[in-house]
Amino acid sequence: MESNHDGRVIRDFGNEWARYSWLNEIQLEKLRNQFIAYTYPIHNLLNERSKLVIADFGAGSGRWSYFFLPFSKKLYVLEPAKKAFEILEKRFPESTSLVLLNETITSNSIPENSLDLAVVLGVLHHLPSTERALNSISEKLKTRGTVLGYIYYSLDNRPMYYKFIWRITDLLRKTIANLPEKLKFTVCEMIALFVYLPLARISLILSKMKVNIKHWPLSHYSNLTFKVMRNDALDRFGTRLEHRFSKEEIIKMLIAANFDKTTIVFSPNEPYWTFSAKKKS
Repeated sequence: MESNHDGRVIRDFGNEWARYSWLNEIQLEKLRNQFIAYTYPIHNLLNERSKLVIADFGAGSGRWSYFFLPFSKKLYVLEPAKKAFEILEKRFPESTSLVLLNETITSNSIPENSLDLAVVLGVLHHLPSTERALNSISEKLKTRGTVLGYIYYSLDNRPMYYKFIWRITDLLRKTIANLPEKLKFTVCEMIALFVYLPLARISLILSKMKVNIKHWPLSHYSNLTFKVMRNDALDRFGTRLEHRFSKEEIIKMLIAANFDKTTIVFSPNEPYWTFSAKKKS
């Protein structure tokens, strides 16, 4: 049963995706490089001949489902937030090969042992129990089926000053996330404009000067659009619930959810930690 806190988190994300729907396909295409970054661990799985049974768990507005559709013979697009689900209904005409589900990761109608690929990008760290969600996803996968996930990392590969900056921003998040909705949106817009955009553009300039920007804050956004920054600022500072995991903690959760340790792949690039793993035989 959904707790009151869970319900607020779901509604918050529904409001976010209603605001950043990405229904404009020209703007959506600007996310293709980000999609390529997210799918790095499974780039061999996605090819012109791929015809997979795929589920996009916590699909939001369907921005990643849009890119997975050409690789699927059946695509489940699952999203619990009502407002976000309404965006999905506008984006996708439902058919026998594309199924829209207004359901949760841990309680849904996707048949067990049916999926070739389970996609869960940017969702697991916002759930009360990441472990329970991974177990539920595992049950839906075929033997040797693949999970592709992205989980907020605990900065385990970053220097101390980077972690210090994050602690300050996390204190801000806990305040901003509980502001009235309109005020929260406005504050996150200001963060995108006065923090994300300048740092991203400075990192772009530094990279062109051949300066190492690996540990420059928000360098991941150097080549991304301002709309992505606005969307992500709201995603980062607007959520009431956030967990972070180290690479080792993710490995332990995957093993506990019946994934084969020898098949776990982490992307060496941002965003961290993007990973894939295959379900055990």
